[in-house]
Amino acid sequence: MSLATKFLILGSFLSVFWANDQLVGKGPFPARGFAKVLTTEEADLRLSRYRGFLTRDLNATVHHNAYALRFRLRHMPRRGSESQCSGILSGQSLGHGTSRIDFDSIAIGGSRVSLLLSNSERPKAWRYSVDHDETQSLDSAGLLSPLVPGMNQTAFELLMPFVFWSATYEKSGKVAGRPAHVYRFECPPWVRTVRPSWNRITLALDDDYEAPLRVETFSNRSVAHKTYILNSLKKIESTWIPKTFDCKNRNDRSNTRFEVLSAALKLDLDPILFKPEGLDRELPVPEESYLSTQ
Repeated sequence: MSLATKFLILGSFLSVFWANDQLVGKGPFPARGFAKVLTTEEADLRLSRYRGFLTRDLNATVHHNAYALRFRLRHMPRRGSESQCSGILSGQSLGHGTSRIDFDSIAIGGSRVSLLLSNSERPKAWRYSVDHDETQSLDSAGLLSPLVPGMNQTAFELLMPFVFWSATYEKSGKVAGRPAHVYRFECPPWVRTVRPSWNRITLALDDDYEAPLRVETFSNRSVAHKTYILNSLKKIESTWIPKTFDCKNRNDRSNTRFEVLSAALKLDLDPILFKPEGLDRELPVPEESYLSTQ
């Protein structure tokens, strides 16, 4: 059975749900134990495979690969009241580097706001608002700003463009309860211009499925000031769905949780929906197509 029907992870954490149909898991899920230390060649190969999967040619894949995931963002500050918003994350194929987010919460501005995210070494994103009836491109500051004011997630973290930067294999061990390999990426000038305190970013890839389990952002200190980590999973039919991811801000001790509420898989969606000129169109997914994760 291919990984596309076995394991689905927020790869490029939110903007791309990760399911690798090119690789087959070697062991059961969940897994136990620790990952062995990799050679330089093994580490490079694993990261190269993941990069290739994110940028694969969708024209070469079969149809019926589109997906739509209903989600909720729940922000939990150290002090004060919690806040929530909801929406739908969708894409043409599980794990590909182009995806779309349709927010339906009043917290976004009272009506639907849609985002298109395209991953690469220098990512791109567009925002469409029903209220203003126009699509705007996000600049570097926009990519690094919260998707929802007051919450922790940004388009940058969800896209994970750093996987295309120069990388250094750091170590192997256990992350989120699974054997994993950790890579370090140095921040380029366009990121440091907006976030001058950022120094490096680390990514933990699952040993068996080569899916992202954790992303940490560091300044010059040894302790990460922001952590994005897999929290729990849910099996829907034959596919493992990441039910919750936590985005923790160490500076203010807040946490924004991304929770998948229901999933619609193996859909046929018009490719125009995943282009800037198609953001004004609503996502045509029938309610009965969604399967609950509860």
